[in-house]
Amino acid sequence: MKKIKIIAGKEFRSGLRSPAWYLAGGLFLLLTLLILISGYRNYRQRSQERAAAVSEQRSRWLNQDPKHPHIAAHFGNFAFMPQTPLSFFDHGLDDFTGTVAYLEPHRQNEFAFKPAESAGAVSRFGVLTASMMLQVIFPLMIIFISFDGFSREFEQQTIQLLYSQGISFRQLYLGKFYGLGLLLFLLLILVLLILAILAGTDIAQWSRILLLGGMYGSYFAVILALSLLCSAYLRNGRLTLLLLTGLWVMITIVLPKWAASTGDGLFRLPTKNTFDAAIHHDLLNGINGHDPSGARAQKLKNELLRKYNVDTVAKLPFNFDGYIMEAGEEYSSRVYDRHFAQLQQTLIRQNQLTQWCGLIDPFIAVNGLSMALAGTDYYSHLAFQRQAEQYRRHFVQQMNHEMEVHSKMGDWDYRSDRRVFAAVPPFHYHPPGLMTSVSHQLPGMISLLIWSMLIGWFVQRYPVYLNHA
Repeated sequence: MKKIKIIAGKEFRSGLRSPAWYLAGGLFLLLTLLILISGYRNYRQRSQERAAAVSEQRSRWLNQDPKHPHIAAHFGNFAFMPQTPLSFFDHGLDDFTGTVAYLEPHRQNEFAFKPAESAGAVSRFGVLTASMMLQVIFPLMIIFISFDGFSREFEQQTIQLLYSQGISFRQLYLGKFYGLGLLLFLLLILVLLILAILAGTDIAQWSRILLLGGMYGSYFAVILALSLLCSAYLRNGRLTLLLLTGLWVMITIVLPKWAASTGDGLFRLPTKNTFDAAIHHDLLNGINGHDPSGARAQKLKNELLRKYNVDTVAKLPFNFDGYIMEAGEEYSSRVYDRHFAQLQQTLIRQNQLTQWCGLIDPFIAVNGLSMALAGTDYYSHLAFQRQAEQYRRHFVQQMNHEMEVHSKMGDWDYRSDRRVFAAVPPFHYHPPGLMTSVSHQLPGMISLLIWSMLIGWFVQRYPVYLNHA
């Protein structure tokens, strides 16, 4: 253990004396700091705009002119997805999924206001975020500071001198790993401290930041360990740098694109026209809330007449128009549930395929874990979509029930006032908890563990082949 500490101290001091380290580390920290501050300012601005929009929409709903309850429902409501406190660190899918849903009777609308739609061609290259800096740029910096960790010893012919002093390859490897790792750890700590300061005093966010730190620390450890291992096996700095750069391109660009395209090929999504046509077909074959003469409505009408022992719907103790509206809404909800469940299942399968590809690509694993901890992954948006839909059904049925109980059949002149509108509560989104977010990222956690074990195995096996070659 003493020999490992001596080697680690030597590597650490050598790094601190290197101008290249200060230049690379300083540029990385400066760029990351600027990105974090810019992202935080955008986050604050969007949060303020969202709060203003929520307040304006609530006032608009409450202060609308008195009108028929079902017409008021068609006046509509909005659900705004709030940005999570760590979304400025990792945008995830926020720029592509939309954050506003218009809620009205009979249909589920698409989410609107996707920032990527108005970003132009630049968005195709991705948005530079702090998470991208850690996932893509930082590993490249690790490669450039560690690729000659062993090859330099071989090229300067100092490796045999170290072995002759009783130092084993394992001790030398761990010493270099700990020494260089400490330098990288200092940079990561500084980034996390800046992130914690910007995130505020929310304990829940601090726990997520700690997990982010552990996850990124494990990711960097894998990259560093792999770089040193390649340097030890190849013994040539140029070959090592070429190989590691190729691996970097493979794990950050090629494999993620391949995984996404493979998932899309195996689990194909329907086109928008096909999807909308299927929903429209099923809705036509069910209760049409605006056409009580349909077959299903007629069947329901006959059942009600028998149940209440009357000969006309006008004698029912409630407004049949409102009742049929509620029944139609329930049927349309079942139709949308079935089609959206199929769509979501396809998306989940695509996402799971990409996640399992993380077993061979640590970048994919870390990318998914980072989005989950920032609350910007697919499952977070799916939770918002489901809560917004539940709210839509609640407020529409509330308006239909008002029509059914307090108005007469055919009386479309009935008016509801502010008291009725105020009875509809505002929409509140409850984001998934930490354990729920992490539970969807099991492949990513397994990936980092497998890579660590695999590198450890190669380190243990190294002396058998090359230690004294």
